[in-house]
Amino acid sequence: MSLHDQKAFLKSIHPFERLENKELTKAVNSMNIAYYKKDELLISPEKTSKFLYLIIKGEVGEYHKDELIKVYHNSNTFDADSLIYEKTEDSFKVLEELICFEMKKEDFLSLLDSNSSFKEFYISDLANKIHSAKQKEYTTQMSGFMIARITDSYLHAPCIVDTKTSIMNALYRMEEIKTNCILVKDGDEYGIVTDSILRKNVLYNDYDKNAPIGPIALKPIITMEHDDFLFNALLSFTKNSIKRIIITKDDEIIGVLEQLDLLSYFANHTYLVAVQIKKATSIEELKLASHDFINIIKKLHAKGTKVEYISKLIAELNEKIYEKLYEMIVPEHLRKDACLIVMGSEGRKEQMLKTDQDNALIIRDGVEVSQYKECMKEFTQTLIEFGFPKCDGNIMVSNQYWRKSFNDFQDEIFRWLEAPNKDDYMNLAIFFDSIAVAGDFELINNLKDIIYKNIKDKDVFLANFAKAALIFETPIGMFTKLISTNDQIDMKKGGIFPIVQGIRSLALEEGIRETNTNDRIRLLVKANILEKKFANLIEEAFDTLLNLRLKERLSCIGHEEDANNFIYVQNLNQLEADLLKDSFKIVNKFKNFLSHHFKTGMVS
Repeated sequence: MSLHDQKAFLKSIHPFERLENKELTKAVNSMNIAYYKKDELLISPEKTSKFLYLIIKGEVGEYHKDELIKVYHNSNTFDADSLIYEKTEDSFKVLEELICFEMKKEDFLSLLDSNSSFKEFYISDLANKIHSAKQKEYTTQMSGFMIARITDSYLHAPCIVDTKTSIMNALYRMEEIKTNCILVKDGDEYGIVTDSILRKNVLYNDYDKNAPIGPIALKPIITMEHDDFLFNALLSFTKNSIKRIIITKDDEIIGVLEQLDLLSYFANHTYLVAVQIKKATSIEELKLASHDFINIIKKLHAKGTKVEYISKLIAELNEKIYEKLYEMIVPEHLRKDACLIVMGSEGRKEQMLKTDQDNALIIRDGVEVSQYKECMKEFTQTLIEFGFPKCDGNIMVSNQYWRKSFNDFQDEIFRWLEAPNKDDYMNLAIFFDSIAVAGDFELINNLKDIIYKNIKDKDVFLANFAKAALIFETPIGMFTKLISTNDQIDMKKGGIFPIVQGIRSLALEEGIRETNTNDRIRLLVKANILEKKFANLIEEAFDTLLNLRLKERLSCIGHEEDANNFIYVQNLNQLEADLLKDSFKIVNKFKNFLSHHFKTGMVS
């Protein structure tokens, strides 16, 4: 193998592609080719490693106390940990005749010191390893998209005046600074005055232009810290339908981020879709706006955006669709007497591509429930036409079971908790994940209060509730081999559902009101239910599983199976396969935690 071929081979292997050209040359020059016979022992607790091994051909087994736990194949490296930490609890034995590159310990450690990105991969924390490996997939097309901070965008100078300043003097000040809005300081609070506010009050309502500006200022203002991510600003613009965000540093206002400047940075039309939804005057216009979601998802995914952020953004847009459609279909006099909720993955803000509808309608006591029957049937049918499939379990507002009075829902909750059957556990699970999208939000908030109040000390119920996370086998076998059927793995049953249901169970026990799985994980850390390191492992595994499923789904768009939960193992590259294996190992560890925490073995 020529020097050029060696460099090309090395560069094709993660994380060696992170090395600079000089470092890559140094790595190649430091390597020798070695041959080992089958059954030869390379490393053990008594035989410390002197080399980093990179397999060209053959197989090596890693054993822990005589149990084979992992098999290394072509292009795999081992055992960096023993070089870094100068000890190992495992043994490495040749399973098939081995041809490999050997890099001396001192040369390997020198590369770690010279390249922090390369070093990041070879650390012992599994969560960081997964995160580091995933960055390789993301960074090829990332172009700074997800690492951009608010300060990377253009900020307008803030025009700040006192609440007693006259409107004319405030306008002179705004002109002097050459900005587009006025911030009004009133004690410790701030308000905002924009062109539209001035037109409304001065031109249309004859407010005296020499009068104090304070009374016409809009409060409260929406602020973000200067070092927050631009993507989070995009979420805020989309959620709040605003044109400006006030930027602070250590609680001091330093500038104004304009929506147009943000859009020019991202160069996509996410915000424009939100505007289309807001301005839609017909169901057909609303339907056209919803069709752009798939393009947004494709662009964000191609740029390496984390699935958590994509799903939250799409959830914000979906909520706007639901709210607007509710306004269009439900008669005005009925809207405030009911609460439209979305449940399941939509309620958790984890749905991206349009999958089954999961929604319900809570109607205020004393209001005739039958008044909503026809408009809710129309609501369900319209969503189907928008591309949201009918729910196989009929969990939709068109079904009277999910369209009833507050008292009827309350009675159902008591039944779920006191004498549940299998379906009741899952009904409670999806209801617990609900969020309000239109109508009177207090109706769902009050029902959730009832759940939190009555779940206390119900250890047997919680154990059975959590037990659902353990139903499905994790598709990983001995030697970390992926287990598939017809080359397919069900990602939902294999890993996504166990994490979602397990975290949901812990959140229910703790009375955590957040619905998003990642947000729940972070709050469980604060509540000292999960250790920070373990929580990081779960988050990284969850992101990997969702990301691989989304990638497969996007590749299947237009085919019959475009909304399923399966991935094809043959479509995975080596890095993705390794990430999936590590993620399933974390799922198994989490299942063991749940079994111990809820004592699931003690309930039938």
